[in-house]
Amino acid sequence: SNCAKMKQYLKHSKECKLKQQGGCKICKRIIALLRYHAQSCKNKVCPIPQCLAIRERIRQIAKQQQAMDDRRRQVMNRQYRMGLVAN
Repeated sequence: SNCAKMKQYLKHSKECKLKQQGGCKICKRIIALLRYHAQSCKNKVCPIPQCLAIRERIRQIAKQQQAMDDRRRQVMNRQYRMGLVAN
């Protein structure tokens, strides 16, 4: 069944020796599935392994991206106000 296969994959990811070097195909596929799940999961307590940690990492990355975008906008606005941006 799909459930048994997923459990087997999760067991593999815990025991995989290649994980430290970037992982094998199975590990990469599992990480992609977990990331896909975490992006849409809204449960405060989720039984999926690493869901909360992945969601938190996604939030951190989004905050960093927003901060970079804000800084970029501030620089552009400052340059525009000073007349440095050519039309």
